[in-house]
Amino acid sequence: MGKLVVRILGAVGASILSVMMLGTGVASADLTGMSYDDAAGWISSHKGTAVVGSVNGDQVEKGACIVTSWHMSMFLNSSGENDRKKDFVLNLNCNNSVASPGNPGNSVMTPQGAQGKKDQQIAAKINKNPAWCQSTDKNLEYCQTICKRTGLCEV
Repeated sequence: MGKLVVRILGAVGASILSVMMLGTGVASADLTGMSYDDAAGWISSHKGTAVVGSVNGDQVEKGACIVTSWHMSMFLNSSGENDRKKDFVLNLNCNNSVASPGNPGNSVMTPQGAQGKKDQQIAAKINKNPAWCQSTDKNLEYCQTICKRTGLCEV
């Protein structure tokens, strides 16, 4: 009977610790794959602070860098308390979406590079036929997403 009580209290304690460390709701967001500007906007709207943890590459501006991973701050001050609970530590990829001669970037053999190459091809099609984007609201939204992500077209 005593072991059962200890197990139950252990489970309850682990649950409470988990909620205290991660918070509720906000920590479940997936910021991976977003641009730094989009992720920082989302974090700000949830009363948090975006903090850059690491940067890989220097080919694009910080706002266009892609979040590769993130975590909530676990920084403890000299009193042993986490006074930065609302800090979202973002790890960024600031390389070009696809490598080209003289311009470092992602290999087209990686998922990120393959997506970047596909986006470039779609942006070229949008530039050839911008009227397609205006044909429906769904097409317009799609075109705006590609153009914003690549910076290679305008709608």
